[in-house]
Amino acid sequence: NVSIRGNGNATILKRMFNSSSSEGVITLTGREGCKIADLRVDGNQAIYSSGYNHGIYLSSSSNNIITGNTCNNNSSYGIYLSSSNNNSNNITGNTCNNNSYGIYLSDSSNNNTVASNTCSNNTSYAIYLYLSSNNIITGNRCSNGIGYGISLSSSSRNTVTGNTCNNNSSYGISLSSSSSNTVTGNTCNNNSSYGIYLSSSSNSTITGNTCNNN
Repeated sequence: NVSIRGNGNATILKRMFNSSSSEGVITLTGREGCKIADLRVDGNQAIYSSGYNHGIYLSSSSNNIITGNTCNNNSSYGIYLSSSNNNSNNITGNTCNNNSYGIYLSDSSNNNTVASNTCSNNTSYAIYLYLSSNNIITGNRCSNGIGYGISLSSSSRNTVTGNTCNNNSSYGISLSSSSSNTVTGNTCNNNSSYGIYLSSSSNSTITGNTCNNN
């Protein structure tokens, strides 16, 4: 029940250390009911390049609000949720550019909503779900990445809807070993490989998407 709130991009938190284990410039571990809002988190990866350096990191934390932040230039993840459930409707309106991954949900980070975020120019994935289910990924812009726009791996019963995944160097949207997902109303244009790609994924609904010039 603690809020860390800034004044938008005028409030800068800049990384000045390398982490030896997963750590954000802001880290929540086992916390609930917190709000992180309207901050600029600069990962300073030109100097601090550890693979453990994240922007905002939630571990085993639930029912938190992460909104309106800019998490750029992190050598690992812009926003990272690990084993964090029920942050419903609360990963919203963030900008995660020039990271390795923009937004990453892993290890049973279930029942979250990732909405209206902008994740551009990331080198691996804009938004990536691994072993995470029952999430809603909606209204995000995942474009101009070196890798993938939105990717689900070993993740089931998620809804991916109304996202724009254009001009990525690999796939727009990818499902791998992920079943019973719904992918609807997305735009996946001008990606260097596939617009929407399924591998070893069954019982999914893919409908009403626009995929041109891939």
